[in-house]
Amino acid sequence: MNKSGETGVIKLFTDILDKLNIPYAIGGSIASSLHGRVRFTQDADITVMALDDKTDPFYSLTKRHFYISKSAMHQAIRNKTSFNVIHTQTAFKIDVFVAQDNEFNNNLLQRAKKIKLSEDTEKTFSVVSAEDIVLLKLMWYKQTDCTSEQQWSDILSVLTAQASTIDFEYLKTWSTKLQVDVLLNKAMKESKKL
Repeated sequence: MNKSGETGVIKLFTDILDKLNIPYAIGGSIASSLHGRVRFTQDADITVMALDDKTDPFYSLTKRHFYISKSAMHQAIRNKTSFNVIHTQTAFKIDVFVAQDNEFNNNLLQRAKKIKLSEDTEKTFSVVSAEDIVLLKLMWYKQTDCTSEQQWSDILSVLTAQASTIDFEYLKTWSTKLQVDVLLNKAMKESKKL
């Protein structure tokens, strides 16, 4: 699917979140591409605040255009994990991460930047900040026992592209709290060589 088609599907889904006043932030490879080097993606990652009393209207609105498993959605909401929705016309998948109620996730949603994903739509989307996408990808990289070359490449590309504007104090503080400070130091050294 081309970029405008991808953006159209993301718009369709985020319009539902906006309608229900559910805070969200687009992360994953879309966020790292916007803040770093562009790369092809086959899906979208979106973090949402807990749906709570909005579960039923969210499900009703979403199932009009997407395949969504009600049981998987309820399990993800209960356990603060993830579920996915698949656009019925294009099969484009969106992984929906239900944010755990902690300081990092609250910061992540509050610090999200409003960014246009393409020139085909006037809408600005809530996208994870450069600092937070680096931290998220460092955590994912650590969870894969530091074997995901794609995650590492994304981290380096964001650090390199945003070198003059990124908030290194924020990165250092949160990398320590999230126990990825050793990996951040390694990534910062490597990004300076690029």
